[in-house]
Amino acid sequence: MFEYLGVFQPELAQHITHQLRSQTFSQVNLFGGPRYSLRLSFALEAARVLSCNFGAKDDCVCESCRRFDNLSVSNVVLISVRDHISCIEASLGAFERLYNDFTKKNLVRMIRRLLLQYHPALLDGTQTQNATNAATAAGALNELLLDISLQKEWDAKQAKKSCSELSKALKTLYAALKKNSTITIGQVRAVEQWIHQTSVQNTKRIVILEAIEQTNTSARNSLLKMLEEPPVDTYFFLLSEEPSRIMQTILSRVRRYTFPPLTEKAVARYLEPFYLKDRTYPDLETFYLEQGGMDLVKNQEMAEMVCNSMFQKQYLQSSQLFTILQNVEDMQSYEYFLKQVLVIVGNALHQNRLSCKQAQAYAMLINNSYSESLMFNQNGKLMLESLYYRMMEEA
Repeated sequence: MFEYLGVFQPELAQHITHQLRSQTFSQVNLFGGPRYSLRLSFALEAARVLSCNFGAKDDCVCESCRRFDNLSVSNVVLISVRDHISCIEASLGAFERLYNDFTKKNLVRMIRRLLLQYHPALLDGTQTQNATNAATAAGALNELLLDISLQKEWDAKQAKKSCSELSKALKTLYAALKKNSTITIGQVRAVEQWIHQTSVQNTKRIVILEAIEQTNTSARNSLLKMLEEPPVDTYFFLLSEEPSRIMQTILSRVRRYTFPPLTEKAVARYLEPFYLKDRTYPDLETFYLEQGGMDLVKNQEMAEMVCNSMFQKQYLQSSQLFTILQNVEDMQSYEYFLKQVLVIVGNALHQNRLSCKQAQAYAMLINNSYSESLMFNQNGKLMLESLYYRMMEEA
């Protein structure tokens, strides 16, 4: 168990493996750390081990482990706000280019991560039409994945055709993702109902919740009640980039694991099967964003324009600002764009182009605006436009 993941996070893999083997693994766990530190991968591997009745070796071929191999599982619910789109698009590109066993399995698992959010437990009679359409699209997408999983031999033409079909099927789900930015009270209640249903004997139920620090008060309070006394054979994995923002009453009920960023060597090892030739990446986020189709250089240039406008106290022309807003919207690169603005602000502080007070004010405006836009599901363009004018007032 954890043999593959142990290459990238050896200490955590060894620690969690020991707890699972000694049956001291907690029912409620918090995996904290930066994005792309493999928190979700570890949660899914732990779920595989917990669900296996035959020792959970890495090469186990029991029915449960075979299902976890391609994530066609029914005992795992995932509620996530991560960037599935970039990961899936990068995986589509890799499979179309290489069409080998590794890239096929990687593609299937990346898409199934998204489909875990359409578990029947999360669907009820009060679904909106958009949610119903997304659930229908998820079912159709799953059928395509079954066909791909069964096909053994591939050529370039077949791979391209399958990727095209998957891309079409993914459109509805991509649109739904843009509208879901936090865990809702409805989702928490649906999970609570699911974990208390009568299940087949010895069936483990796994709940993976990401970014609970962004949830509203009602959702957090309902979650707290579930974590106080989880049912037998139910395991929670809370994934967070900012554990310090999670309410203390929740933190007191979890066993915490800290995931460090992947080392440069680990990143290179992770990317080896993608055969990128001489192209190197500083981290997995840059790899997935770029391979997923985002123009990183363009975002950096737009961030420079905005920051120069702030530092020089000269407003951008309306047409310039509109173009930036539209480009960021088209690429759905709000978070990456704002990160670049923060990097430039930090550099300006170190170069004495900004005072500490100014830099702190900009950083607070950016962080608060983005966090509020996620929590209240605000329109991205309006958020960014309002933020720009507020930063100009601060300048």
